[in-house]
Amino acid sequence: MQYQKLDNVAGWATMTRMSAAEKIAPEISETLTWRQICEQYPDQWVCVVEVARASPNAFEILAARVIGHGKTRPAPFEQARAWHATYELIGHYYTGKLKPPVPRYPRIVMTDELRDLVRSRW
Repeated sequence: MQYQKLDNVAGWATMTRMSAAEKIAPEISETLTWRQICEQYPDQWVCVVEVARASPNAFEILAARVIGHGKTRPAPFEQARAWHATYELIGHYYTGKLKPPVPRYPRIVMTDELRDLVRSRW
């Protein structure tokens, strides 16, 4: 039986050349219903694959597999990057309730008094 000496410089250099993607294996969940996804990843952005829908054009997701998740919008894309070669379509969804954006302009409520002031006087 022959043993390789690993304490030499060349052996050590080849052992430590793993990239971050090789060190952390990409994870994929088992098939979950949308309710289970929302319970497991509350108020998070998720990237999903193998999406099952009631009909081809329906928006509602019946079941899917999660390949990435995170609190910020871009976070699941980093995790899903390893799966781009495997899956052609990757969905990106939010499991919580989205808040509408705050309007950047003041709102004007038209009351009877304002309407009378604005109305042209001919």
